[in-house]
Amino acid sequence: MKDIVITVVNFFAWAGIVVATVVGYFAMKGNYEYIGALIGFAVGCLGSGVWFVLSAIHQNIQTIRDIAIKQPQG
Repeated sequence: MKDIVITVVNFFAWAGIVVATVVGYFAMKGNYEYIGALIGFAVGCLGSGVWFVLSAIHQNIQTIRDIAIKQPQG
């Protein structure tokens, strides 16, 4: 169940980057659309990056736990 939740939130994190870029583009409508899109992209990446780091940490901890369980007790 955790893996499904993480996958869904990963999708929304990627969508958040796109939304932040589009919002930045339209927020700076006029002469600075591309700068606004770049700023929006950077903000989206920072926000989503936090989630991706936490997701990667969880995945690595789960992998280590699975390896520890498979080790023979001796």
